[in-house]
Amino acid sequence: MAQRRTKSDRWAVPPAEYFFLPGHDPGLTLLGDLDPILTRAAGARVRQYACSAYPAIQRILERNLETRWTDITPAIFEIGTVPALAEDVVFRAGTAEIGGKCLLNGASGDRAYARYLKHNPGMPPFRRANRLFAAAREATRLDLPVAASTTASGLEFAIECRNLTNYYHFMTEALPMMVHAMRLDVGRVRFHCRNDDKSGFSRRFIQTLFPKLADKVRFNASKRRYDRVALAFNARHLLYASGDPRIVQPLAETGADEAWRNLGGHIRRRKFVLKNSYDVSLRLLRERAVSLLDKTAVAKAPRRIWVRRDTDNQNVNQRDVIGEEKLGRMLASHGFETVFFERLSPLEQIALIQGADVIVAAHGAFFANMMFGRPETHFIEIGSLQTQMHRWGDFLGNAHASGCRYSVVFADTASDDPRKVADINDGLIGVRVEDRAVKLIEDIILDRAVTV
Repeated sequence: MAQRRTKSDRWAVPPAEYFFLPGHDPGLTLLGDLDPILTRAAGARVRQYACSAYPAIQRILERNLETRWTDITPAIFEIGTVPALAEDVVFRAGTAEIGGKCLLNGASGDRAYARYLKHNPGMPPFRRANRLFAAAREATRLDLPVAASTTASGLEFAIECRNLTNYYHFMTEALPMMVHAMRLDVGRVRFHCRNDDKSGFSRRFIQTLFPKLADKVRFNASKRRYDRVALAFNARHLLYASGDPRIVQPLAETGADEAWRNLGGHIRRRKFVLKNSYDVSLRLLRERAVSLLDKTAVAKAPRRIWVRRDTDNQNVNQRDVIGEEKLGRMLASHGFETVFFERLSPLEQIALIQGADVIVAAHGAFFANMMFGRPETHFIEIGSLQTQMHRWGDFLGNAHASGCRYSVVFADTASDDPRKVADINDGLIGVRVEDRAVKLIEDIILDRAVTV
């Protein structure tokens, strides 16, 4: 009697059977020209500051600071995305499969790769995957078929969505794909997600920014199969798996930023790309949102904003900010106004961000909103060693999309003993802002801070 295959069995396969390779495997047709794939962009002006009140933690923070943001002018790329038609598709477990192989596509591609490593542990499977991508880079020139956008008329447009409760993931990875659905005469727009949005923020943003598509939107939490479906295809994972000249040539022209010429599928290299690039969809979403703003509302927005969490809202993750009172007094003395973004409509939120010159907030999903800022807007994030080690870089793409200023102060954790390194497995902890950190934040606001 044949044994039943488990999920682990299904995904514990050779890399050539697991990964879908565009330009090599059949089943993906572009509905427009993916050109350019890479475009140099100004990017954000990034600064990091280590500011713990405890010497041992301070030493760790200083060791982990990334000097690339001060030692060189980093090369930042906007990466192309285009609508595409996929055949024999299954959406499940946070990823899309074409012909039974996982499509490496934007953020869901990172999750697909992580799943492969989980079910194929050890160095040999990892090396086999790297060899597969290296061979594809040598042999593949991304000769994907291209069809007219009318080919997708009446089809569903599918969007992979990690979940509907996390503002960062929805705003950064899922909602921007709607700009590509707008280009097609599609039937339903279906978000494939794992849970519901009790706060309703996702539906409010869809209704506000895409009113003509809002009635077509559906949310699907279970596995779903399509014979043919439209989706948005992002080229980020092609950077280490395709030899297309539109990839090779821009990377060869990055000058002193040599890291761009050593890409691969390793998590560190993929993390590097994530920190130093952004999906064109973010810029397109930003442009759409800004075009809908009332200029009067932007003009009336406070120039300096302190963003706090709404402690009365049960749908908001509550994290302590120890030292918040002292920090608040300092900010108020420099003209900062306190704002609870959860209490505002989508356009009110975006108008405030567009109108502000300086915005201060503790680490959190709010920083996804950096894509709505102006190049002159200065965002100041207050984090800790825990966010430096496990969350640093998550918001960089959002910052690069607007070209804003982005400063991060790594202070202390709001744990019982901030002298100990907090384990991320115990959950993300709030921040502790001691006197030294308050003073540094003030210096950053006044443009008199010096990076370590």
